[in-house]
Amino acid sequence: MRTPLALVLLLCLALPVWAQDPGSTLRQSEEQAAKTKEEVDRLAARERDLSGKIAAIEGRVRAAEKEIAERERRLEAVRAEERKAQAEHDRLAAHKAAIVEDLRRLMQGLWPMHVKNLQNRFQGLSSWEAMDRRFTWMSHVYEATRHKLDEARQTQMRLDANLERQKRLAAETQAQLNRVNQAKDVLLAERLSLRHALAQVRDERRDLESELADILATIKELRYQVGAVGERRMEAQRGRLPWPAKERTVSVFNPSATPPRNGLGLALGQDAPVRAVFWGKVVHNDVLRGFGRVVILFHGDDYYSLYAFLAESDLRPGQEVEKDEVVGTAGFYPEAQGPGLYFELRFHQKPINPDAWLNAAH
Repeated sequence: MRTPLALVLLLCLALPVWAQDPGSTLRQSEEQAAKTKEEVDRLAARERDLSGKIAAIEGRVRAAEKEIAERERRLEAVRAEERKAQAEHDRLAAHKAAIVEDLRRLMQGLWPMHVKNLQNRFQGLSSWEAMDRRFTWMSHVYEATRHKLDEARQTQMRLDANLERQKRLAAETQAQLNRVNQAKDVLLAERLSLRHALAQVRDERRDLESELADILATIKELRYQVGAVGERRMEAQRGRLPWPAKERTVSVFNPSATPPRNGLGLALGQDAPVRAVFWGKVVHNDVLRGFGRVVILFHGDDYYSLYAFLAESDLRPGQEVEKDEVVGTAGFYPEAQGPGLYFELRFHQKPINPDAWLNAAH
């Protein structure tokens, strides 16, 4: 009796499995397959869309690079003309100096004789031949002096024309440089856009150092020429730069720390303005993962300043800003547990200690 009872129990336990509708399981599989196909199609469409955008950006990058090469060729041609004009100016100036020296010697010999003739008239001349000889000699000296004066006048006129030409060439050089940098601004925006699109495809998670290295390398490739001279040169500002904001310091430069601290951290008031420490060109204004909105200014000679965790910034890439001009407002900075700023200075893409550059009156 035990065996039939066991079989009955086994049959009862198996009934729910046999009772399931095979069509239901099939429908679930079909629905899952449809969802999977839909997701695959969506990802494929996104990939095609990104690939199309990347191809379009790459086309614009190539066009911009070609335009920049042509503009830089024109700029170099104008600069070559400038060098020729300067060489001509130097030659004319040397020629004029030689003429002035010749005139000085002529006048040294002529003037005493002229005064003596006025005083003595024709005294001391024993014959008409002697008088003729003196007259002929004086005529030659006067003629040589007039010739030198005319030569000096013409040389001065050529010098004046040369200076005007140099002014015109200088203005043309600046205009060409502005056009080159404007084209580079466009190219920079396109390259950063391309970099962003490629990152979307790769879906990479990168640290700030890798992001900055990539961005600064892109900027360096463009070889911006900002024409900084004298007090507009960053290297002349060591120990004199204003602070980007004036509040409490919460972290200091310490590249040997783990992780390295490559800049300064400041706790600021809500919506506190953050200001440029020096004149420069905006080369980046975008969000970097983990550092909020980041503005990077290029100051020439491979110097950069970086302002991170900004709440907002209205600056556009390519825009030039002056020292103390507002670059944005303070956003949430984790180190400050509230509004704040993370600030870096870089030279040749490497972080440098801001304490050596910012003025001590903080």
